[in-house]
Amino acid sequence: MSAATAADREVNTMYRRWVFPSGGEAQDVIRRRVLFPRELERYAAAAGFEVVEMVGESGGTGLTGATAYTVARYTR
Repeated sequence: MSAATAADREVNTMYRRWVFPSGGEAQDVIRRRVLFPRELERYAAAAGFEVVEMVGESGGTGLTGATAYTVARYTR
């Protein structure tokens, strides 16, 4: 796997199309980097947080699917 391919898998791209009541339209693109769980824990710890729990979109501890939630406690 090339470095570019690995980096592409860490970026989430969302395309949105807006239609306003006035009839006007707009489009935008949001690109955001996806953090791996251990990476998020390191950033949180460096900022003074302790990760309490990470859950996937099914509500379980397995981080699968498109959505995950992190609960953290400020410790400083």
